[in-house]
Amino acid sequence: MRNMRRWIGAAAVPVLVLAGGATLSGTATALPDTGSVAGAVGNDSAVAFDADGTTFHGSLRTPEIPAVAAALLLPGSGPTDRNGNQPGIASDTLVRLADTLATHGIASLRFDKIGAGETGLGAYTPETVGEYGFTDQVDHAEAAARLLAERTGVAPTDILVLGHSEGALTALALADRGVGDGFALLQPLPMRYLDLLSAQLTALADSGQLGADADAVRAELPRTVESLRTTGTVPADQHPIVAQLGLNAANAKFLAEADSLDPRESASTLAAGTPVLLTCSDKDLNVSCAQVEGLRTALGHTDLQFAHLTTANHGLEELGPLQPGPADLVALLPPSFEFSAALDAWASELGR
Repeated sequence: MRNMRRWIGAAAVPVLVLAGGATLSGTATALPDTGSVAGAVGNDSAVAFDADGTTFHGSLRTPEIPAVAAALLLPGSGPTDRNGNQPGIASDTLVRLADTLATHGIASLRFDKIGAGETGLGAYTPETVGEYGFTDQVDHAEAAARLLAERTGVAPTDILVLGHSEGALTALALADRGVGDGFALLQPLPMRYLDLLSAQLTALADSGQLGADADAVRAELPRTVESLRTTGTVPADQHPIVAQLGLNAANAKFLAEADSLDPRESASTLAAGTPVLLTCSDKDLNVSCAQVEGLRTALGHTDLQFAHLTTANHGLEELGPLQPGPADLVALLPPSFEFSAALDAWASELGR
């Protein structure tokens, strides 16, 4: 159930709108103690940029060797901070990406989403969070790309964009705007948003975890999805169990906007030969390798490196022989060995 909420929580959490250019501020700081198994590489500087009345806070990682490229790191769903963590959920996904990229001379920027870290709710309140949409999330990522360009001298059109989970859809939306010249789609949202949520919730109902509410979820899902796609709202008489699972009025704008994009269509429009790293894992409870296959096909014209992992969880942590479950969301595990090797190989080519 917690694994499901990592996706559904994306729209249930605050985020904000962009406006105007990025306003920079930055001072060198010590790297935060995240409890990572691997040591940090390079130096973090605290940075901030303004977008639509909110100041977003983040970290710019500068490699110890002269930077040869710059990368924007985008988190998955929910109130995710710059390191890739949420309250009660630890994976250090983004800070570990920054570590690896820095060893290859690639600078990177990561930031706290609305609802997380120093950014907090920003211009939103708990009562107005429903006004936030996926388009706003892409706007904020674009503002972050401008900040990265100002600090590194690498134009937004030439940066690398690495998106984890829902962040992969944000990355592809940036590509539609002309941002990025190389992409890493890590455990990505591989189909339309509501199709994936429907598959996840149907699987949850079939698992028996919803008990007597399972039939209501199966019956209500198609009607709710249709309403979101045609009106941008949920049915007024929606069954409360579906609302509790995240498809509710507070999330309606975000879900409708995110669902309007098909990541496979966006992937098919990337320029031929674009460097792309795509991953999936047999032990990812959120997104299956079978679901990612359509996205892989859509990327066939790019310079694609596909990594089919076998022992990584959704947060790209190493499970080894263990089975995925709620416990690995809470505990900070070592980074996936298979993913580390794949990212190393991809970054090595780009860092030359």
